[in-house]
Amino acid sequence: MAERRQMVDRVLGLLAGTAVGDGLGAPFEGSATVPSTALDLWIFSPRTLHHTDDTAMTLVLAEHLSRSGGIDQVVLASDFAAAWYQEPMRGYGGGAAQVLAAIADGADWRRAAVSVFEAGSWGNGAAMRAAPVAVVSTSVPEAAELGRRSAEVTHAHVHGRHGAALQAAAAYLALHSGPNRPLDAEAFLVDLTDVVPAGPWQEKLARVRALLGREASAEEAAASLGHDISALGSVPLAVYAFLRHAEFPEGAIRFAVRCGGDTDTIAAMTGALAGARHGYSGLPSSWTVRLESAALLHRIAEHLTHDRSTGGSTGPHRPEQ
Repeated sequence: MAERRQMVDRVLGLLAGTAVGDGLGAPFEGSATVPSTALDLWIFSPRTLHHTDDTAMTLVLAEHLSRSGGIDQVVLASDFAAAWYQEPMRGYGGGAAQVLAAIADGADWRRAAVSVFEAGSWGNGAAMRAAPVAVVSTSVPEAAELGRRSAEVTHAHVHGRHGAALQAAAAYLALHSGPNRPLDAEAFLVDLTDVVPAGPWQEKLARVRALLGREASAEEAAASLGHDISALGSVPLAVYAFLRHAEFPEGAIRFAVRCGGDTDTIAAMTGALAGARHGYSGLPSSWTVRLESAALLHRIAEHLTHDRSTGGSTGPHRPEQ
């Protein structure tokens, strides 16, 4: 029972961390840099943290997984399209809206996913929502594969799929990391390197390792890794922000927002990892109390962990990091 309560707390942390990062980052989206003073004014505000498409799509995927335990791509595509149709004001990008509109109109998701961009979207929209697959995965490779499958329904481009795989694998490692010992960042990066091919993705992870070695600032990290709407230009930065402050969820999310650029998505991905490691109880209550979707997050976390006291897992790929 205690083990299940801990897993519910961590799954809820994954979902709430996404929503917190999304809500805290949203007002600064597109800013080249985010001064600490401006961020502090928002962080200490009592105003509600409304979420964008980042959290909306994450919750759709989490609910889909709670029903199916895996990915049914036909149903998932329909679920995403229905969520967009019901709440188009959540800040969906133009390309994403066109793909989801086509699916809502009855198009096969395979055709819809390449209907806007010839090779499909290389954006971070699939990565931003991928973290919940970690809950139903039994290993890092399985999490990465489920991340890719969840991405394919809207993001056909290889970079869009690799971004989702990397975020899903990172979420699995964070969710199953040993809570009573410091995170082994080197082992974490080794496991992540195994789920993406040689080339630009592994090169970005090598940069993450180097940046961690010198405790690089938000400005340097953003310049080196990117902070834009592409998967390749945002997922590695979220991983860095998490590892830079792996034992301090508040610091990780603040750091992600300070990086500027696509702040809501980068902070949402960072928040998912920080929340998965430290749980809902490890997130600042002054943030979680402001969440627009708090009741829904609790309900989905309970459903997603029902009869899955260890997250459906036989253990992490690299135990007790």
